[in-house]
Amino acid sequence: MEGHPYVGRLFDFEFEIMVDMSSDRVKPRDILASLKKRDAKNASTIKTIYNARQKFRTSEKAGKSHIQSLMSFLHEHMYLFYYRTNDITNELQDLFFAHPDSLEILRAFPHVLLMDATYKTNRFRMPLLEIVGVTPTNMTYCIAFVLLNSEKEYNYTWALRCL
Repeated sequence: MEGHPYVGRLFDFEFEIMVDMSSDRVKPRDILASLKKRDAKNASTIKTIYNARQKFRTSEKAGKSHIQSLMSFLHEHMYLFYYRTNDITNELQDLFFAHPDSLEILRAFPHVLLMDATYKTNRFRMPLLEIVGVTPTNMTYCIAFVLLNSEKEYNYTWALRCL
């Protein structure tokens, strides 16, 4: 049965090891090497690891969309966030979020702010505005991120008001 997916499957304890290592941001090739080191008869491939990671991520989202997962993450980790939705379709229009520690650094060093937008490079085709600050030692720090519905002046004005 060499090369058959059944032989290369992960057992429950191997799946748990893969989940733990993935949450520690270990690369898939290193996860596979670790599993093969534990069991010389392990016939898993790198594709098995990728599939198992995807299966875990899907089950972790519990049927939520990407935006719903993002909103849950922001809420769970105590981010400061604001959003606007379309009144008719209830679709997300704009989303502003910032980590509380970033805002503390902003309060200490509010003198220089830089803003840059990447245009429609994400799957939602929404511009991503990044707001960063500069410390007196010329180090930059992230302050906030904003997903914008469009590149209109009122969208940028809204983002700055949120900040």
